Amino acid sequence: MGGDFIGRWPAGSGRKTARQAKPGQYSAKVLACGSLLLSCVIVAGMATQTALAEIAAPAATRVAANEKEQDGPGVAQASHTQKSEPETILRQPEVQKPAPEAAVQMPEARKSSHEAKDLPVPQLVLPGDLAKKIGQKIWLNETGGKIDAITSWSANEEFASLGIGHFIWFPVGKWLPFEESFPALLEFMRKKNVRLPAWLDQTQIPANPWTSRAEFRKNSNSPQMKELRQFLLDTVAEQTQFMVERTQGAMEKILKTTPDGAEREHIVIQFTRVIRASENFYPLIDYINFKGEGTNPNEAAMNRETGRRQGWGLKQVLLKMNGDTSDPKAVRAEFADAAQFVLQQRVRNLPSNRVFEAGWLRRVATYRPIADPESSPKRALRKSLRVTAAQ
Repeated sequence: MGGDFIGRWPAGSGRKTARQAKPGQYSAKVLACGSLLLSCVIVAGMATQTALAEIAAPAATRVAANEKEQDGPGVAQASHTQKSEPETILRQPEVQKPAPEAAVQMPEARKSSHEAKDLPVPQLVLPGDLAKKIGQKIWLNETGGKIDAITSWSANEEFASLGIGHFIWFPVGKWLPFEESFPALLEFMRKKNVRLPAWLDQTQIPANPWTSRAEFRKNSNSPQMKELRQFLLDTVAEQTQFMVERTQGAMEKILKTTPDGAEREHIVIQFTRVIRASENFYPLIDYINFKGEGTNPNEAAMNRETGRRQGWGLKQVLLKMNGDTSDPKAVRAEFADAAQFVLQQRVRNLPSNRVFEAGWLRRVATYRPIADPESSPKRALRKSLRVTAAQ
């Protein structure tokens, strides 16, 4: 439309001017035509600018609207099929940012199935050199690192305690309400192609040949005892790996004895927190070896106030934990607190166990971060006495 207007309007105006010109006024006519031509050029230029402005105005309006839409909050309009690249780059980190609870968020753990395999339990892998170091630490807990004490029989117990983890070995014809772990250790080693002493390497691992503590001590320097002691000193790493496997298997036992879905989820979450808070799994490995999984109904005592039986194994410790932080120091301190509570609960239910309390709490204190002042055995003992007195 703009081009048509510019082409017709000057032509019509020129013809009208020529018809009104008087004879003898040629110069004036020329000047008049020149003026009109110049006016037409100016007007045409203005018209062109106006037309271009009309065309550009909607586009400018759309650009401004788009910029406002991108800068402001909210969702883009449906007509915009693709956002600008800068906006995508800016928003990408928000999409990739890990969830705050990534350490404990395991979607499948929310299933309420009774099958333990439905819950994703982290797998524990401990390198051989690290296994030996952890084994020596557990050995210090159990025996103070004394070579002779690697084969022992406590005056307060009815069975022998062998190896770095004081694995229980019942004498012939003796049954006790505890899980016998030494035969299982030997079976584990045999599967790992570790050569056992000949008198132990039988189809079925034999029972403890010494029927009493007195007989055991009397034979402390017998060929069999010396061979057994050397065998245990030479297999520290293998004994630790046995405890790692027991820790892994503990969760299967615990979950199979926990029908409630919410309780199962709670146990897996807390177990995962403790694993990720400890690069060598020491607190878990030591406690399970120390006090078991907490699934044996015989390893429980009656609470006189409630009339309910209460265990003291890993299951009870994990159920006592309620935190959600992933800070390693905080998680380890929480695990130590829960273990201390469970053990003191056992002492209240079984007052005869009070003689063991100080030693138990010193051991539990080693689960805390080294820098934690509560990890001092003396501090832990004073704290336990205050708690016991208040209850």
